[in-house]
Amino acid sequence: MTMSELKREQVEEMSAVELAYRVLKEKGEPVHYKDLFSKIAQVKEIETDQLDDRRAKLFTDLNIGGSFVHLGANHWGLKAWYPVDQSEEDLSRTIQAPTQNTESEDNTEGTDDDLEDIEDELDALANEDDAESNENNEFDGFDSDEDVENEEAEDDEG
Repeated sequence: MTMSELKREQVEEMSAVELAYRVLKEKGEPVHYKDLFSKIAQVKEIETDQLDDRRAKLFTDLNIGGSFVHLGANHWGLKAWYPVDQSEEDLSRTIQAPTQNTESEDNTEGTDDDLEDIEDELDALANEDDAESNENNEFDGFDSDEDVENEEAEDDEG
């Protein structure tokens, strides 16, 4: 019996996990979680204010349920579709998220170099500031030539 053939009473009695199993079995291929949940929410007529709670509960139930397998990139399938000797790690790599093209990777490397250059410049400026402050500290307690002249002028007046 397909999802569309189910009566309203049957749908109300079924859990979201049971419906997820039926959806996946009917499709016969992995389904993105968003699409899976949308189909279940539509069939069960879940109210808008309950969607977030139900979405989280279904996700947890799929993870716990022994009939389902996460295939990567948020796609879910039935364990029965895959050989027993395939581990869950192998299955999680079945569907990969789209990767960035190599041009962006090259640009990223250039960005890293630019950041390192900026970092080096900031270090050099900080070292210059440290050197200047150390130079000023070395002469603390010593009068400058101007101070000495002012003191001599005061002594001459007095």
